[in-house]
Amino acid sequence: MHSLKKQTVSLFLITSLSLIGLIYTTMRLEMSRNILPLNTSVTQRVVDNRTNQINSWFGERLAELRLLADLPARHHYSQAELFQETAAVEGFEQHNYVSIRLVSKDGISRSASYPDFSVRNRKYYQDLVAHPKRQYTVSNLLTSREDHRAIVIILYRLARPLTDGTTYLAAAVPLTKVESLAKNLTIYDGKGVILSADNDSPQVNPKTELLLTASLDLLPQWKVNYVVPKKSLGENTQQLLRLLLVIALVVIGLLGLLLILLLRQIIQPIVGLTTTMTQVQAGNRQVRAAETGPSEIRSLATAFNQMLVEVYVSEAQSREASIRVLQAQIQPHFLYNTLDTIQWQILGGDSDAAVTMLENLSIFFRKGLNHGQDVIALADELAHVKSYINIQAVRHPQLAHWDYQIPDDLLSQPLLHFSLQPLVENAINHGLRPANHGHGQLVIQAQQLDDTRLRLTVSNDGAPIPSATLQALNDGSYQGGKNGYGIYNLRQRLQLFYAGQATIHFISTPTLTTVQLDLPIIEGDV
Repeated sequence: MHSLKKQTVSLFLITSLSLIGLIYTTMRLEMSRNILPLNTSVTQRVVDNRTNQINSWFGERLAELRLLADLPARHHYSQAELFQETAAVEGFEQHNYVSIRLVSKDGISRSASYPDFSVRNRKYYQDLVAHPKRQYTVSNLLTSREDHRAIVIILYRLARPLTDGTTYLAAAVPLTKVESLAKNLTIYDGKGVILSADNDSPQVNPKTELLLTASLDLLPQWKVNYVVPKKSLGENTQQLLRLLLVIALVVIGLLGLLLILLLRQIIQPIVGLTTTMTQVQAGNRQVRAAETGPSEIRSLATAFNQMLVEVYVSEAQSREASIRVLQAQIQPHFLYNTLDTIQWQILGGDSDAAVTMLENLSIFFRKGLNHGQDVIALADELAHVKSYINIQAVRHPQLAHWDYQIPDDLLSQPLLHFSLQPLVENAINHGLRPANHGHGQLVIQAQQLDDTRLRLTVSNDGAPIPSATLQALNDGSYQGGKNGYGIYNLRQRLQLFYAGQATIHFISTPTLTTVQLDLPIIEGDV
């Protein structure tokens, strides 16, 4: 395997020689027969850039309309209040809007200062009605009823219709700004202004003229055309080619200087850092990166060394936490009590109940082991909790009234193993059992807060949490007691696994105690 230094030098030489040869060959070809395609490409870029400016201008209008359309989703708006918002936008952007009207679901266009009229037969209205998932449509060229200017209508769907049936915003946008942006370009509509994709293109003489076309991303049915004489494309070719050659030589010279800098200041320290990483990967826990070279490389080496220390410490903490969680889950007295219950059921002649208890105990340990993996699907975590509650319910009848409310689409969501069971056990031991009212309620819920976070909730109507304990649980100072280190242990495991992004919050009233566990969503399957 070649060294990084040799590869860099070889790549530079090959690239430089190839670039010079390519430029020379291209120059010869362009000089002889490809002048027109080159200049056509350059001119097309000019057209594209100008088109992007037009597209950006339309994008600003769409952004303003989107803000207006989102208002009813955030606050309750009447038609009169929404007219005030549209009037404010019109007043601030007088040169960009002729008017902004409100359109009802049945196609009646209304204005605060101009008579109503119907747009039911307008193609842009019919298109938006026919495509309920589309946010907006744009009309072909129209004439404003207010001031008779050439306009297009942007019909934008409200995020939430008003109570009076108002469903759309209809913004009349003048084409004056668009025409000024176009400058010497032409925007067609079949009559010389705007051209729809369904209409014929302008007529050109293929022998003497060339038609260049660019599309508007925000207006997919429109296109911008530029008719240019072929003769003008061949002018100043020699100057352009000489400029390209000079630029290529300058670039190669700068690349040569950069190569020297890379070899002396960057590549050698990187090679040393790579060697250190390879030794760490091979299992050498004593090696550390040499903190030499430029400041950035030194900082990188320092950060790498610190990362190694943190990783080794985290590994030790993770192993310790894993041992503690196994100790917390597979408690001898829980197993003894369960086996005693099974024996009592068999001696009492209730073999079906004993079989059910054995099945629940089998599920509890099988799901609890989870093949030694830290990550488990929410469905399997729920099965583990179900088996635990079913076992406890035999000895504690107040657990007969428990329920879970988890959407089906969240059952496959991966999460840290043993995230739910400690919360349920805590609710039973410190909530339902001390209350001893015989009809306790235990509810497990799950919901997706947003695209990145999942919330698990365990609620019970047992004994409330004392205020001092509640404060310690929420501020993280709770250390746990003889039988209470499950929550402390869970918090430590969450801290390690989710890198501090998971939170536990307790809420307790005289009638209901709830613990909320917010977890970052893990991508992938288990």
